[in-house]
Amino acid sequence: LKRPGLTSPCLGCVSRHIIVAMVRVIVGKPEDPWCEIDLTEEDVEDWKKGVDITEEKLKEVIQLPPITLENCHEREDGDLQWDEITFEEEVNGKYWHAVIMALHRIREDFVKKQRKMKHLDWYMTMKKTSDKRNAKYYV
Repeated sequence: LKRPGLTSPCLGCVSRHIIVAMVRVIVGKPEDPWCEIDLTEEDVEDWKKGVDITEEKLKEVIQLPPITLENCHEREDGDLQWDEITFEEEVNGKYWHAVIMALHRIREDFVKKQRKMKHLDWYMTMKKTSDKRNAKYYV
């Protein structure tokens, strides 16, 4: 950060290292959002890592509907609707790519959990209603 021969640091270098521009991302309707996160240029610099970082940030704050055996048939598979994605300021395609792909991964994980729970419910129902013959005759 110090310039050769000078005792004070370069102001451009200091501002580059200290001030990190954050962009606020709102997923959902602004009056009732699913979640809000902050992304930096550094977060989305690399296309693949940007999706990974964004997904982790979203998973920390997003509140997905619970999936239980009792309610697993109330929702269609993958019926999460994000409604809107709003950025606090104009951003480039890397931000959009990171957020959209991260939300896609989260939806895919949610669908997998829904399907597993529905299959478990089917299995438990089948076990309950299966043949109830007297086991002592079949040993």
